[in-house]
Amino acid sequence: MSQSSFPRANTLKAAFLACNVEPLEPAEMERYYVDLSEVRKTSAIDNVSTILDFQDAGDFTTILFTGHRGCGKSTELKKIQSLWENNYRVIYLEANEETDINDARYTDLYLIVIKQVEFELRKLGLTFDERLLKSFELWFKDITQENEQSVEKSVNVEAEATLSPTAPFLAKLMVKLLAQIKGSDKQKTTIRQTLEKDLSRLKSDTNLLLSDAYTKLRQKFPDCKGLLIIFDNLDRVPPLVAEHLFFDYAAQMQELNCTIIYTVPISILCSPKNPLNQFDGNPHIVPMINIYEFARHKCDLDYNQKGLDAMASVIEKRVDIDAIFDSRHQLLELAKASGGHVRQLMQMMRSACQTARTRKHEKIISEDVEYAVKQQQFSFERFIPEEHYPHLAQVCLTKNVSKDEIGQLMLFNTSVLEYNGDKRWNYPNPVVKRNEFFQQALQSAQQP
Repeated sequence: MSQSSFPRANTLKAAFLACNVEPLEPAEMERYYVDLSEVRKTSAIDNVSTILDFQDAGDFTTILFTGHRGCGKSTELKKIQSLWENNYRVIYLEANEETDINDARYTDLYLIVIKQVEFELRKLGLTFDERLLKSFELWFKDITQENEQSVEKSVNVEAEATLSPTAPFLAKLMVKLLAQIKGSDKQKTTIRQTLEKDLSRLKSDTNLLLSDAYTKLRQKFPDCKGLLIIFDNLDRVPPLVAEHLFFDYAAQMQELNCTIIYTVPISILCSPKNPLNQFDGNPHIVPMINIYEFARHKCDLDYNQKGLDAMASVIEKRVDIDAIFDSRHQLLELAKASGGHVRQLMQMMRSACQTARTRKHEKIISEDVEYAVKQQQFSFERFIPEEHYPHLAQVCLTKNVSKDEIGQLMLFNTSVLEYNGDKRWNYPNPVVKRNEFFQQALQSAQQP
């Protein structure tokens, strides 16, 4: 059982609060972070850190980071942020906060970069070169037909965290355009069509600003290698949007003059188009924590105790197990039902805490765990189409997901999970395996 030098939750309410599904902030790393690279069988952080270490000042690259939603990617990215903040000026941002994640376009990402880099410089008391800034502003005024008055009317300086009364026109315009892209289909289409008329100018001027930002940062911080921009939550884009970003416009995604980490949906790895082949490096994958003993042609896998203990340690780091559970066996049952998926474990843990309190139990007992797992199972039953179950049964039998639209959707919605290491393989989410439709499909698939 893992030990912690910090006080751990010893009541059901405290345990519920401690098992928050949000990614760890840098300040929480020492208290809650658990290094799971050994049981994941890969080390995405170390691989990315090597790339960042090998870069000289002024070098830049595009890094792809992937894994299932909720597998712990954001926490790993925050770890990268904290490891490299003394060598790079790191801008961590959540794409879903900046644009419409269900309909993102690469031009949106350019606008986000301009907005965030200008804000980063302003926080440091720095500004873009006045000549470059004015040139870019005049171009934007010309193509968007916006001016200081029209932007001031629609932008609430006090409500927008990246603005202040002294912010330049360009910063306020970026805020307005991104708000329109996120909020209005008609305005979104108009803005994108306008920008796409002169993409070369958008790209060249953006890169001029990025180069100027690098110069200013080096003057103020001589040891700074440059900008590192982390685009988190891009892995939430639907498969078709992912193909637009990482296949149709792969070149444009790599043409910004700074180091960028993009999160990528794991489903795109199974696209027959092989879209990520257009990027220089392989994607860095955060797979599931492997709680199984792999067997290619065995549907019901045995458990790997080392993997289960690693999953349990995520909770043990936060919670006094003896005070919260009737026995550690119940925690291991939650670990088994998680499939090695960190967020799913946290969700079921919180549900078990709520259930135990509602039922007036002093501690979490087996029936609370079973109820929490059942609720997770029902959640999946509500959205999995019936036609997916034969495919899920085949994944169970073959340990491989089909390279088609259904296969991508099953990875995207986590009804199928990805494991990695010496070999790459897939397996149905354990709560999906409990489903009667899955069991019927499995029986049919096994019939001669």
